[in-house]
Amino acid sequence: MSTLPGNPASLVYGTGYNSWGVQTQQKAFATFAICSALLKDGETLAGKSRDELLDMAVRLLRFNLNSHVEGDSTCTDGSKWGHTWISALGIERMMAGIDMIHGQLPAELQGLLRKVLISEADWLLQEYPIVASPDDPGKNKPESNLWNGALLHRVAILYPDCPNAAAYREKGSAFLLNSISVPSDRDSAQIIAGKKLSEWHIDANFQETYALVHHGYMNVGYMVICLSQIALLHFSYRERGIAAPEELYHHALDLWKLVKQFTFPDGRLLRIGGDTRVRYCYCQDYAMSVWMLMADHFADPDALRFEQAWLKSVQLEQNLNADGSFLGSRLSRLKEVSPLYYTRLESDRAVSLAQSALWLERFAISEKLPLSSPASRSDFAWYDSFHGALFLRNAENIRSWVWMAARVPFGLCLPLNDSSLAEWDFNCSGQIQGTGMATMVQLGKHQHQLFKDSFVTIGKYAIVSAAQLGEGQKDDTVAETQIACAALPDGKSMLIMQYSKAPTRVYVRSLKGLMLQLPNDLFNDFHRSIRTPAETIELNGLEPPYGLRDLNSKILNIDNKLTIELFYGADSLKINRPAERQIVIRYKDAGGGNLYCEEICSKCISGLQKYEADEVLLDECFAVQVGTLPPKTSFLENASPTCSEECRYAAFAAADGKTYALAANFGAQEGSIEFHEKITLIEEGKDWSGTQLQLPAGTCKLFMIG
Repeated sequence: MSTLPGNPASLVYGTGYNSWGVQTQQKAFATFAICSALLKDGETLAGKSRDELLDMAVRLLRFNLNSHVEGDSTCTDGSKWGHTWISALGIERMMAGIDMIHGQLPAELQGLLRKVLISEADWLLQEYPIVASPDDPGKNKPESNLWNGALLHRVAILYPDCPNAAAYREKGSAFLLNSISVPSDRDSAQIIAGKKLSEWHIDANFQETYALVHHGYMNVGYMVICLSQIALLHFSYRERGIAAPEELYHHALDLWKLVKQFTFPDGRLLRIGGDTRVRYCYCQDYAMSVWMLMADHFADPDALRFEQAWLKSVQLEQNLNADGSFLGSRLSRLKEVSPLYYTRLESDRAVSLAQSALWLERFAISEKLPLSSPASRSDFAWYDSFHGALFLRNAENIRSWVWMAARVPFGLCLPLNDSSLAEWDFNCSGQIQGTGMATMVQLGKHQHQLFKDSFVTIGKYAIVSAAQLGEGQKDDTVAETQIACAALPDGKSMLIMQYSKAPTRVYVRSLKGLMLQLPNDLFNDFHRSIRTPAETIELNGLEPPYGLRDLNSKILNIDNKLTIELFYGADSLKINRPAERQIVIRYKDAGGGNLYCEEICSKCISGLQKYEADEVLLDECFAVQVGTLPPKTSFLENASPTCSEECRYAAFAAADGKTYALAANFGAQEGSIEFHEKITLIEEGKDWSGTQLQLPAGTCKLFMIG
C-alpha cells in the first residue's frame, strides 16, 4: 500500500499500473469497503477501526476512478484505463464494496462513479460486439460476455434515469444469454426476456456437455469464473430486494451440476484438463462466490460444505506466512519478479473471502440452509468428444483422461479424500524436453469409448521444442507420442501405455517416463511416505536429499492411498526430487515454482541425448490404483503373448477380482497379438475366443479375460 507523491487523498495497492493493476486496485477497494461495513462500533481488524478502513477504501476508490478515461489523472504507468473488453471485470468485482459504502462516499466520488459506469456502459452498447464460439478459443468468450452483460444490467438499475437504460438492459440480456450458451440454444423456443431463446442466440460458448475450451484447453477453472460473475450481480439484486432477470441464471444450474462433480470434498477444484496458472489460486478463490450463489439461490447444502472445508486450506497457508499475507511464502519468487502478478493474486483471495463473509451475514445463508450430512452420491460418468475428455467418479475415487489439456494430454486416478495428491502437468504422460526454451504439443487424432464404470482411449500428439537458441533454428518436433489409457471396471485402477519415437534426428535434454506428479508441499504438511515391498521411505518436501533415487522396485505405494506399478519400460521405478518448487505458470518459468512435487518416473534421463529417426524414446506400461500396497504384482507376467513389432498387451488382476487386458497397436499397419493357447476375451458382453487377435493401426481394446 502506498500514497502518491503530493496526493495524500489517494491510495494505491500494488503497482497502480493499468490492466491487471487496475483490477487489483478495485479488489483492494472492495475488500476494505466490505470489511468496514462488517465491523461494529469499537471493533478492529488488523489493527484498523471501521472508520480507518472506510477512509482507506475511499482513497483507494478515488485513485481508481480518477485514473479512468473519464477522470483527471492516470495510472502510475502514465496511462488511463477503461473502454476494453475486460474493463467491466474489475468493476463487477468491486461493486459489492460500492453497495456497502455508496452513501458514505463524498459527493464528488459519487458523481465520478456515475460518470465512469455510464461511460463504460455506453462503450459496451455502441462499440463492443457480442461474439461466441464453442470450438474457436479466439472467439470463446463466456466469462467476458457475462461480466459485460452484468455491467449493462447493473448500470440500468443504478441509474434508471440514464437515457440508454432500456438499451443497456436489451444488450445486457443478449450478452448474458450468449455466455453459458450451448448448441441446442440455437433452436430453443423457450421465451426469455420477451423473445425466443433462438432469437437471442449468436453462438454457443460451451459444448452441449458443458465442457469449455477456454484458453485453448478443457478449462474447469473458467467454468467456475462464469458462475462467479453471476454471483456478483445476483447479490447486488438481493441487496436491493428485487428479483434479478432470469437470463442472469441461464444454464447456471446445469453448469453447476458438472462443476460440482469436478470438486473435491475439501473444496479444491478437480481440474481434469489442467491449469496454466498458479495452483490453489484465482479460479479456486472465486469458487467461494459460486458456493454462496448455489447455497443462496439454488439451496444446495454441499456448497456450504465446500466453503467451510476450503477455508481450512486458506488458513493453513496463511498461518505459514510471517507477514500475514495469504501467499507470501509459497509465491516468494513471484513477489520479487512480478509485484503486479503477486498483488493480483493476493487481492483475488482477499476480495473473495470478504464477499463471502458479507453475503453469509447479510442474507443469513447458513441459517436458511443448515449443514447436514452429505448425501450419498451415485456414480457419475461424463464424456466430451471435442476435448477427448473422459471422467469417472464414484463415492471414493475419480479417474480421468483429457486429450485437449493445458500442457499435454494427461490422466488422473485419485482418492477423493486427499486432494493434495492432485497435480496436472505431464501427469501419467511422461515429459520429453528438447533444446528449446518451451515445450509445446500438437494434438493429433484420438478415439475413445466410455462404458459402464470404465473407459478406453488412444491418441497421438507431437512434442515440439520451441523458442530455440540458435539463430534461424526452427521449432523441433522431438517426439511423436501415442498413449493408450484404460480405466478398469473395478472403480479403482487405470492402465496406461506410452510409445514415443523420434521422427528424425533429435536432441533431448530431459526424458522422464511415467511422470506421476506427487505434490509434497504445505497442503500435505510437506510429508509423503513411500512404501515398496522392501522398504519405507519418508520424504519431506523441499528438504534434501535431492536428485534421483532408484527404488529397485517396480511397485510403490504413496501414503497407503495410491499404488503405482510398472509392467515394462524400465527395470525399476525412480523418484526424482527437484531442489525447488517446479510447478510453474505455463511458459513463464521466471516467475518461479508455486508447488513442489516428487516425480515418480520409469526412465529418468537428464543431460543432452541424441536420438536418430524412428528410435524409441519411451515404450512403457504401468498401472495406477487407489488403495494400499498389494502383496504382489497385479500384472500377469506369465501371460505375455507374441506381438507384432508395435503392438502391446498387458493383463492385470484388478481390485474386483477379475482380470482385464489392454491391447494396443501403435503401428501404422494392422498388427496382431498371438497367444500361446486359446483365450477368451470379453468386450462389452461379447466373447472372442482364439489364439490370434488382429488390431487395426492406431487402435486399442479393453477386454475382460474369461
